[in-house]
Amino acid sequence: MVGHLQDRGRRPSPRLPRAFRVFWFGEAVSVFGTATTATLLSLLAATQLDAGPGWMGVLAAASWSPWLILGLPAGALVDRWSPRTTMIVSDLVAAAAAATVPLLWVTGRLTLAALVAVAFVIGSCAVVFRAALPRLVIRVVDAEQLGTANSRLYATESASTVVGPGLAGLIAQAVSAALGVLLDAVSFLVSAVCLARTRPAGRASNPAVAVPEEPLLHRIRAGVNVVARDRYLRYFAGLAAVQNFGLTGLLSLQVLFLVGELAAPQAVTGLVLAAGGVGGVIGGLLGPHVARRLGSARGPIALQLVSCSCLLVLLTGPGAGVGWMAAGLLLCEFAIVADNVIRTTWRLTYVPDNLQARVSTTIQMLAFAAMPASGLVSGWLGHQLGVRTALAIMLAIYVAGALTMPFGPLKGRRNLPAPPRPSRLLDAGLEIAG
Repeated sequence: MVGHLQDRGRRPSPRLPRAFRVFWFGEAVSVFGTATTATLLSLLAATQLDAGPGWMGVLAAASWSPWLILGLPAGALVDRWSPRTTMIVSDLVAAAAAATVPLLWVTGRLTLAALVAVAFVIGSCAVVFRAALPRLVIRVVDAEQLGTANSRLYATESASTVVGPGLAGLIAQAVSAALGVLLDAVSFLVSAVCLARTRPAGRASNPAVAVPEEPLLHRIRAGVNVVARDRYLRYFAGLAAVQNFGLTGLLSLQVLFLVGELAAPQAVTGLVLAAGGVGGVIGGLLGPHVARRLGSARGPIALQLVSCSCLLVLLTGPGAGVGWMAAGLLLCEFAIVADNVIRTTWRLTYVPDNLQARVSTTIQMLAFAAMPASGLVSGWLGHQLGVRTALAIMLAIYVAGALTMPFGPLKGRRNLPAPPRPSRLLDAGLEIAG
């Protein structure tokens, strides 16, 4: 059984365990702090250190490049470590890195290179933290509560994208962007304290299978092979890469489209872009309900079709016409996040505990690998064909991925499959690594 997703009549306990609530509070503080700091670092680079487009691009790349560089080794290592201890150490290192920004600023030694280094360290800590997170979640909630727990986590993360940038602007205006980064350091410490107070029950939805110690490279290859050999994991990983390519093109061009082509005021631009975050919050909260009502396979199929509403962006025009973009972003983000809640919950029960981090980081690495290529391609298309045409091409790529869902491995299923026999995924991984 895949928790409550497989049983329409069985509902999760209305109250999540105290261990999860303590961890969730710390995680909420941390993600809001991180969302705020992402904007603060950009403001600091642009306003205090006179960064040009090149440096701004390098700063942005420093945040996500750790997924490409460290994703696979991190997954292989974290699968062997205590998830709670790993996450606490990640928070402490990230807090120390964030604290260096105000320290260097006060002493007059802050440089663009230092900002890039801080962004890279915090991004690296995020890779390790996110790799360990699924293994902690399945230890602090029962299997039938996984959907609710993931719902809370995704909704919180989406809310941070709405509040974070605006809060960053207020903080920068009140105390300066550099000192504002100190709040992120504090948020990491709050997360670490909450994790230290979290007492996992030692359970796992899909327990680990005992395996002998292996060299790191073999463990990496085993994790990749698990994703490559399983038809569901392989399909979802490929879908994530294709759709991330399309969505990153939208994210790269949307501000230029609103401000440059439609002359939308900055306040209106902010409200339109915030609509996506609002949709994500709603999707995070409603994901488990969609799964219960439609099924954990039919639900994602329906949500993928709803996400094609991103095409409404192409109807956007001046004045009140920006409402089309707000509606498209809201509906699309709602569907994406709700789908993520359902599929993440399923993966926590489908993949054995000792493969969770490797499978998660393999899929995420593929998704993030599409981002830099998409940024380059969408920028070139915008320059050659115009921003609206470039948006149409990138959104068509996203929609093409979504339209494969009814014909993929979920075709004809109401629910995603139950876990295979405990050793089958492990055997698939060891086949190439042995």
